[in-house]
Amino acid sequence: MYETIVKYIKGCVMRSTNETSNQKIGLFMPLIVPLRPWDKISMDFVGGLPMSKRGHDYMYFVVERFSKISILVPCKKKVTIEQTAKMFFEQVWVHFGLPTSIISDRDNRFVG
Repeated sequence: MYETIVKYIKGCVMRSTNETSNQKIGLFMPLIVPLRPWDKISMDFVGGLPMSKRGHDYMYFVVERFSKISILVPCKKKVTIEQTAKMFFEQVWVHFGLPTSIISDRDNRFVG
């Protein structure tokens, strides 16, 4: 009976999709502390927001890592890489220049 139960559990689809792995993917490295404002930034998209009057349901989120100042730009969920670059240049680069380091998650809008 034990072997039957073990065989059933190993073959369960729900178990295999919900099981977490304890293996480390890579080593975590601490971020370098910025020396001046707008030298190093991070960016991401925040979604699941209610639809605005102009049809925006996402936010493009840029954080300056020295003083933690953030810039929020409303956008749509299906924003392209070209639109993301345009938002970056219109909202960040024009005012603060090009940072030496940009950190983002591995979103296809950034990797592409």
